[in-house]
Amino acid sequence: MNKDDDRGDAWWTKSFFGLHYDLHAKKEDTELGAELTHEHLREQLEKVKPDYVQCDCKGHPGYTSYPTRIGSPSPGIVKDALRIHRDVTRELNMPLSVHYSGVWEKRAVEQHPEWSAIDSEGKPVLDPQGNPGIICLLSPYLDELMIPQMLEIIDLYDVDGFWVDGDSWAVRDCYCDRCREAFRKRTGIDNPPVDRQHHDWPAWRSFARELFTEYVGKYAEAVHGRKPDCAVCSNWMYSMRHPGPVTVPVDYLSGDFNFRFGAETAEMEGRYLDGHGMPWNLMSWTFTFTTTGSPWQTKTAVHLCQEAAEVMSCGGGIFLYSVPRRSDLLTDWQHDIFRDTASFCRERQPFVQNTSSVPETAVLVGDAHIWHHSTEPFCMGDAYHCIEGAIHVMVENRYHVDMLDETRLKERIDGYALVVIGEQNPISPGLEDVLESYVSAGGHLLITGSHLAEQHPRLTGVVAAGEPRQEEWCMASRGETFTLPGPWAPVTPADSTLYARVMEHHQLTEPPHAGETEYAGVTIRKVGKGSVAAIHGSFMDPYSRSHNLTCPQ
Repeated sequence: MNKDDDRGDAWWTKSFFGLHYDLHAKKEDTELGAELTHEHLREQLEKVKPDYVQCDCKGHPGYTSYPTRIGSPSPGIVKDALRIHRDVTRELNMPLSVHYSGVWEKRAVEQHPEWSAIDSEGKPVLDPQGNPGIICLLSPYLDELMIPQMLEIIDLYDVDGFWVDGDSWAVRDCYCDRCREAFRKRTGIDNPPVDRQHHDWPAWRSFARELFTEYVGKYAEAVHGRKPDCAVCSNWMYSMRHPGPVTVPVDYLSGDFNFRFGAETAEMEGRYLDGHGMPWNLMSWTFTFTTTGSPWQTKTAVHLCQEAAEVMSCGGGIFLYSVPRRSDLLTDWQHDIFRDTASFCRERQPFVQNTSSVPETAVLVGDAHIWHHSTEPFCMGDAYHCIEGAIHVMVENRYHVDMLDETRLKERIDGYALVVIGEQNPISPGLEDVLESYVSAGGHLLITGSHLAEQHPRLTGVVAAGEPRQEEWCMASRGETFTLPGPWAPVTPADSTLYARVMEHHQLTEPPHAGETEYAGVTIRKVGKGSVAAIHGSFMDPYSRSHNLTCPQ
């Protein structure tokens, strides 16, 4: 179903296939731009014919690959590759966006240690490579370096967009004096907690997320103020790791998915990003490795087409990430692969671009669940496995699936025949009432987990008959059994007002119905015109990790 064309005529609303180059310029570079020519770049772009290009500007090390007068240019700049990209893309009438690293900025912290995020022990927060390099969101970095540098890039190169990397997913809790004082003023809490189990931890994490959205809003407004039609995107903002409505003026949503499991990531994130109702795309790494320590290798066109198909099928755009040589020379034979991938995408573009999902099944991406289990302010940790498992179970049983956070599920729930909530704990207050009304009106809910009897007895119609158990358990289906890890919960049907019918019992050995316990493993409760089916144990999470061949229908 085609979306209404109400998003204007901006380049990012029309773009479908793009190319992304970044080098993450370093202090050690010696040949940046040395082998890049207008003719060479034009030849490769004319071969692939992307709708837009993103090129290198400033990566996580913090050195720029262009001759900045504000920050730290790499000592290895031989030729201004950004100028060549701007010249050639303008000749080809292509928008040019730039890759710019935000929160992860090693060089800025080297020059200004006071800009670093500080951990609970008073030490600089380390970046993913083990070095100080994570910015405090309340430091002068944004006003004194990042925004002035972005405006410099607009003024010198008239770029059409910024794709800000190392941003939400690089944010860490900061215990510096600035953040402590701001937290106290905003919440009235004198001391920020350091223990995830502390009762003030949710307020502390909410504070970190507020600081980040304010930071993005500030640089987005600055960019738009200098050039209104310059697109701003913060990598992975408002993705599954950042559930909830869009509240800052980013122009589109995007992310670069896992280089080894790209199709699986795209299957989830594409469904989630699409639900925001605004332009979005996902980036496929064009290289991968098989096991840790093995060499990087270029993906085949078939591999890239498989990943692109997942993105396109959800209505999004696709772009390919390629790393030039340190001299900015592009690899010709790799661009032959990109050309073939682009051809595959172009053939399907008329049928998939800017389409919307026809609602059938909604899988919840619970805000409260993600925030509760996040290892960092915007990193999911293990919180996503139960969501991924729910998607795979439904898709592999030929259900069409959308993924909605709690805000959007509440708004759109009546349009879905089935809602699936896999082992998400907790869910936000108020959602249970929405689910009860939805089911009473004829909707169907599938919910799983060992916590259901304790936390959702009204929905499931069961009561706990003991503490959850960590041992393995089995489930029978169609004359077969499959084994699942714990936890599982011993439960029994409640009284007649909430009566739930037992479909299968928990069993502890593999032969079908041998070793059955007295406890309900699967129940179904009729509610008004609808029903609530419940599996009282860990089910979706282990399926995402192992894909047991016996997939119940």
